[in-house]
Amino acid sequence: MKSLFALVTSVCLVALFNIANATESSMIRYQSMESDQSFEQLPLSTDIEMHVNSVVSRVSVKQTFKNNSSEWLEGVYQFPLPEDAAVDTLKMYIGQRIIEGEVQEKAQAARTYQQAKNNGQRASIVHQTRANLFTTKLANIAPGESITIEIQFQSLVTIDSTRFSFRMPLGITPRYESATQTQQQEESYNYLSSDDNKEQVATNDKTLPTEVTGFNTGVQPDRPVSVKAYLNPGFDLTLLESPYHEVYTQQHGDSYEIELENPTQANRDFVLNWQPQLGQQPKMALFSESSDDYNYHVMMLLPPTHTLVNEHSQPREMIFVIDSSGSMSGQSMRQAIAGLKFALKQLGPDDSFNIIDFDHEATKLFPNAVANTPFTLAQAEEFISNLQADGGTEIAKAVELALDKPNADRLRQIVFLTDGSIGNEAQIFELIENKLGNNRLFTVGIGSAPNSYFMNKAANFGRGTYTYIGSISEVQSQLETLFKKLRHPALTNLQIAGGDHQKIELQPTVLRDLYIGEPLFAAYRTPKNSAISMKVTGQSDVYQWSKNIPVVVNGNDQGIAKLWARQKIASINGNFDLSHQDKREQVLETALKFQLVSDYTSLVAVDKTPARIREALKQKRLKNPLPQGWKNPHGYPQGGTIANFAMLIGFLSLLLALAYQFSMNRRRQQANSL
Repeated sequence: MKSLFALVTSVCLVALFNIANATESSMIRYQSMESDQSFEQLPLSTDIEMHVNSVVSRVSVKQTFKNNSSEWLEGVYQFPLPEDAAVDTLKMYIGQRIIEGEVQEKAQAARTYQQAKNNGQRASIVHQTRANLFTTKLANIAPGESITIEIQFQSLVTIDSTRFSFRMPLGITPRYESATQTQQQEESYNYLSSDDNKEQVATNDKTLPTEVTGFNTGVQPDRPVSVKAYLNPGFDLTLLESPYHEVYTQQHGDSYEIELENPTQANRDFVLNWQPQLGQQPKMALFSESSDDYNYHVMMLLPPTHTLVNEHSQPREMIFVIDSSGSMSGQSMRQAIAGLKFALKQLGPDDSFNIIDFDHEATKLFPNAVANTPFTLAQAEEFISNLQADGGTEIAKAVELALDKPNADRLRQIVFLTDGSIGNEAQIFELIENKLGNNRLFTVGIGSAPNSYFMNKAANFGRGTYTYIGSISEVQSQLETLFKKLRHPALTNLQIAGGDHQKIELQPTVLRDLYIGEPLFAAYRTPKNSAISMKVTGQSDVYQWSKNIPVVVNGNDQGIAKLWARQKIASINGNFDLSHQDKREQVLETALKFQLVSDYTSLVAVDKTPARIREALKQKRLKNPLPQGWKNPHGYPQGGTIANFAMLIGFLSLLLALAYQFSMNRRRQQANSL
């Protein structure tokens, strides 16, 4: 009998070990990749050059792959870009030669790349994994050879009150995917692989490819980055800074040249801020480009501030949602806790509040929002102080709890403090759109490299704003700015009056609310050589507001057509009434016409001359460094932990039942023999 129980115990321990390991490997979508240990990490350096004219930026990103091994290699690397980046150019530099890329339908681009790879030709492909997450594959890097891949894109700067800013993502925040969502995705999705030529069935929430999402857990890989920016702001400056990096600045007339003093590592986003002299803040700017049969326009509008402010703020119900999942461990959690404590101090005497904490579960502090009193604040302080970062990032549960009053009687504002470390963004966007009602949702990005695509889009669907906090020293200043917006009335019901909306194709199709100091960006197109008078209208608590839009017949600003097309693709993807097939057709048509990378198109470049004849090709997956301030991702949140625990208990119970039955049978046999 002792032997039997020893056997059962051994089996249980083995089962426990296997289930624990299975959980780690199956639930962590981003995991450490320990393959190819016989080679040193493939060096990768990045050179970024930005040209910023007013609010439009043109950026070049050059990534140099070097093969220090004795094998022919295929490099695979994932990198972030701004979420509104209109990627349109790919160049491959081999010695003195430059091979230009072209945009192809994604499946065709994969076949082009695979064929070139098999033929021994140097080839590169760039495809979009998320709106702000891209992957490069580079085939047939010869031993000792360096190859440079350049991509170019256009983007818009951001504006908050009088501060202009451009953020270039350098770090990648690992994305969490729930076990349920992952299973559903994997049943309907085949990842486009250059190794098996499977065709991708793209969706808004594609399963993140594990083959290119490795994060190094030991010594961090060397990922040097150099940045040079050429800024032509269009006005004199009182402030020009890079808050997270040391830079060297030179002024040349009305323009500025900014450069990193020393190369940095790809683990913290590069941010450039500038501010005009008082009184020079533009109220309206229109950028236009004439192309084919249309004029394309991007409008930036800053409303006046003083006449829109209502002196008496109405009572609000504030819902604070804080992310305490494993991805927030370390510096991010400290920032979030400090931010939440500061936010509670900004509540008015007539406000009510509640706090929702989420990891793999979502929990309310109070069953319902409570009055702002010393007693309830003390309870909130104690609750916040006990928060610890662990578990999965099941943000959908928190969104459902936060939006449980779609038709609230009083002004209801929801503030999310998170790094956006999720992979099922579109599911959350649809949830917000369906349940928002008259709520307003605001996102606060925490950490050195938050998922800004999720933050911005969630705020847009929530008709709120996005605030980025890059360090704990910024918590108070950034949240003070946010709460000024929350206290003052927004412009609502914003519309473009004049012109046929079907003909001008306004993007986004629905304009979000506008808060004090928040700019409005909108893109549209008008028939060539036609003058159309239009204006923007909105409603404040004080009066009806409107602003005329300048008439431009033939513009000569560069890249505006591609920015409009990028906005159109975002609008198509955000239209949840469209079928998957309709989305695919509309996105594909727009992306091919304007030569942009999208969910359904990729950039591919092929050198016509074969380089590798008989030698074998070995794929080298490049691991990403952790964002600054992060802990080891082996502690990264896992989904389905309760289900796995229940499975373990059930398995142990089954083994014990079998052992008990076996013991009883032996006793009966012994009794019968007597």
